[in-house]
Amino acid sequence: MKLYILLVLLCLCIMGLTEDPSPGAPEVFSPSDEEEEMEKDVQNCSGQWLFSSKERRAIGGAIERLGLQLLKNLPVDQQQPNIILSPLSLAFALAQLTLGARNETEKLLLKSLHADSLPCYHHIQGGLLPHFRNTSLEVATRMYLRPGFEVRLSFVEESLARYKSRPVPLVDVEEVNQWVENATHGHIPNFLESIPHDVVLMLMNAVYFKGEWQTRFDPQATSKGIFYLDNQNSVSVDMMKSAQYPLRLLEDPELEAKVASFPFKGNTSLLIVMPLPGGRNVTSVLPELNISDLYKRLPQEKTMQVNLPKVKLQYRKELEEALTKMGLGSLFSGPNLSGISDHPLKVTGVRHASTVELSEEGVEASATTVITSMRSVSLFSVNSPFLFALVDDATLTPLFMGIVTNPAPDNNPMPSDDPHVGNGTLSDQSVTENVKRDINNDNSNRSCSEIDPVDGSSVQSCSAPTGDRE
Repeated sequence: MKLYILLVLLCLCIMGLTEDPSPGAPEVFSPSDEEEEMEKDVQNCSGQWLFSSKERRAIGGAIERLGLQLLKNLPVDQQQPNIILSPLSLAFALAQLTLGARNETEKLLLKSLHADSLPCYHHIQGGLLPHFRNTSLEVATRMYLRPGFEVRLSFVEESLARYKSRPVPLVDVEEVNQWVENATHGHIPNFLESIPHDVVLMLMNAVYFKGEWQTRFDPQATSKGIFYLDNQNSVSVDMMKSAQYPLRLLEDPELEAKVASFPFKGNTSLLIVMPLPGGRNVTSVLPELNISDLYKRLPQEKTMQVNLPKVKLQYRKELEEALTKMGLGSLFSGPNLSGISDHPLKVTGVRHASTVELSEEGVEASATTVITSMRSVSLFSVNSPFLFALVDDATLTPLFMGIVTNPAPDNNPMPSDDPHVGNGTLSDQSVTENVKRDINNDNSNRSCSEIDPVDGSSVQSCSAPTGDRE
């Protein structure tokens, strides 16, 4: 699984430019950063960077609430059927802006970050950066300053100490786009078309994740499947399939949804929340979603058959409207950012770009593809709209969150049959035969037609020439 995200805050100086700043050397946060920099005592908070699980879970919960609030205020429609964002990235960017906010603007930002009641908020949240060294997550931060714009030294120092955001001169759009492309391993090119001349400060961060499944999906078993958009329409998608997959699966009567946790190597997991067929829509689940509570109630792993869409999705969005709905509209009109500069500033944009790729690649562990010893096996098929969260297991921080209502937006919808599919129980024989078909089917000499088994799963029934039949 690959996830990439970029967030940039564009700040506008209303009164013009003054003398040159003195920016430091640009760098991306990386495992080579000096440990002693992370032990500084800033704003009277302890210099200790080893926090209790309770403190980390508190920060993780605040980041989760920020992400859920943003998802509720982003539109899902035919033009934009999927949302992919990083609450972690947004939290880092807004938290850095908060360092320069004063009075009501600071209170408003802390409230939106759900941090107004958390002691030493910046200190603990900044402490997540060294924690992520032991995961598959990479975080890059940078502060672009227009030459001639005067910025407070205290803001630069705190941004560096808390969030590893080093100041560099804002020269041209090509240099900014090259940094973005490098930080996202080439997956977000040409991020900005231009930079307006009156933009004097850009706070940027990029998050890159590439995870390895603990239990692999065999590429040979991937085949076409049906994803039900609603009761009337469906699309054809590539489905990754495993006949024997260890999965933590919960059917939650309050959410009216199935909840599954797919583990990665490196203490992260993919949480999927899929509303039950015929019930509520996927966005209506958001107000009741609580990742920490779900993780407490998820049962032990159980081996079952799993179908998971193979997807590659892109998302770009200007977040001003969504943030305004969240109560942050004053950032774009008349905020108090006097902790950054004596000159009046306002935020002119919060731009966000992300991609997600869910595939079989990069996993070393293997799983048996044919079931021979079980009387029956449960089936979890992700074949209708779902929520997802990529979660750091130690802090329960949602690194990425999203809503997928159409994993194949470029494919033409087609009329669908009964969408009550894919999550029942299959007999030994049906599971074994289905997986054998997926692996061994040669489309050049077999004719296939879709069928709906009793449990409702969507598979391919293929008839082979007489000489090929068992």
